[in-house]
Amino acid sequence: MKSFFKIAALLLFLGLSTFKTAAQSNPADRPRLVVGIMVDGLQQRHIDRLWSYFEPNGLKKIISQGKVCNNVSYNAVSGGNTSDIATVMTGSVPFYHGISGDFFYDKTTEKVQSTIADDEQIGIGTTDKVSAHNLLSGTFTDELMMAYPEKAKCFAVGIDAGATIMMGGHTANSVAWIDDIYLKWVTTGYFQDGLPEEADQMNVDGTFKNLASRLWKPMYAINTYVTSQGNRQEAFSYNPTDRKTKGSSSTLLKRTPAANTLVAELAGKIVENEKLGVDNVPDALMLQFTVRAPNEKFFSLQSPEKEDMYLRLDRDIQTLLKKIDEKVGLSNTLVYLYSNQTDVHSPSELGDNHIPAGYFSANRSMALVNTYLMALYGQERWITGYYAKNIYLNKAKIEEKKLNLRQFQQTVADFMLEFAGVQSAYPASQVLTMPGNSQSDANRLRNSYNKSTIGDVVITLMPGWLEVDEKLQPVGESNAIITYTPLYFYGWQIKQGTVKESYQVTDIAPTISRILNIPMPNACIGKPMKEIVE
Repeated sequence: MKSFFKIAALLLFLGLSTFKTAAQSNPADRPRLVVGIMVDGLQQRHIDRLWSYFEPNGLKKIISQGKVCNNVSYNAVSGGNTSDIATVMTGSVPFYHGISGDFFYDKTTEKVQSTIADDEQIGIGTTDKVSAHNLLSGTFTDELMMAYPEKAKCFAVGIDAGATIMMGGHTANSVAWIDDIYLKWVTTGYFQDGLPEEADQMNVDGTFKNLASRLWKPMYAINTYVTSQGNRQEAFSYNPTDRKTKGSSSTLLKRTPAANTLVAELAGKIVENEKLGVDNVPDALMLQFTVRAPNEKFFSLQSPEKEDMYLRLDRDIQTLLKKIDEKVGLSNTLVYLYSNQTDVHSPSELGDNHIPAGYFSANRSMALVNTYLMALYGQERWITGYYAKNIYLNKAKIEEKKLNLRQFQQTVADFMLEFAGVQSAYPASQVLTMPGNSQSDANRLRNSYNKSTIGDVVITLMPGWLEVDEKLQPVGESNAIITYTPLYFYGWQIKQGTVKESYQVTDIAPTISRILNIPMPNACIGKPMKEIVE
């Protein structure tokens, strides 16, 4: 009888162990790998126009077999990729996470500098000293790494340093971005493992330079492109390693399909060699791609080059999904794909169609403002700097002259309303105390600035206007009152369908956190998307 009970107990133990193992390996529990794909310049209307030209297992697979979120908007003013990605990764806004743009005006040095600049760091393969130290809050990948220390893995691969570092957060194992001058992968010593081994190998064995040096010509006959039909056009040809302009050290690489191919190639190698998603501890792979063509003047789909960028990106994503399916299984992988803030039309395009629009350049404006202030208050340097709709005043001189700072700020704000393209102007204190719990324009403006970098006076521009810097490069990519992004979820337990309810990009991080059953980022203001988590 004792033997019978021993055997029964043993069978029960084995049965429970088998059940436990099966439960642990069940892909329904949570995804083993999260793949975040950010595509710079992606627009839903471009996808719709090119839909019939896409391969079946690339973008089409993600969109047609996944969940399409039609009404997802940014709840902060566009400041560039660095800020947009920080907002998505933290589930928060610049008011809390601190990244209001790609660059900011340093009040101490009175110079514009990169948001990721960090003199305390070393560059690996680059002289740039950068990090995520100005990102004041955690990301959902940070929460993942803290939930499973020494077990979870996180890698970020991208085209630009700012975007890639924000995707890596504070705790990624490694990040890598493209150096388009010396043609190689580079990184910063800020991250624990330095340059990914796979990136270093691509640098050493010539894979990077080989992919970067391939001549870019149309994939198909030029007259078959949607943007060419009805127009006689010559086939384009670009060498990605050519310099952007005469005398420039940077090359065309980051605005060619070669950049996307490099990202996809390295991502595939990391999935395989780092064994991402092979156990029951979730891992993360964050990727940045682009559909911006060289020298493009319009945000709309108006050139064969931009169209070809889409078609080649589609193939790169198809190749990557195949690799992930082989090594992890797409049923064990959660993929989400989104874009940055991009206007539907550029000011040039609007102007060509007789719609009011323009480019706002601050250089002349600030000179006129300072002249005006000198007429009122005396011959002094009243304005110390300007960047990204922020005007910085000489507070020391204002205090020395015993002037009322609030009145001084209001005087500048009132005068700025006289300039073409300016919609409104506010003293900084008014911006930072605007209501923070509404869907109003005031709330969106407040969300966009942090107390450490905001100017003394902040302006907004009229619809159709876009700010450019002294090099005529856009400062931010959108000035729309509300900017929407395509958002798709695919893979792990995601049922095909459409989400019609309105959400904000700050809802992405809490959605993924809920799926992974980890804490939400510490500055998160979003909510999980019920159609995705339920």
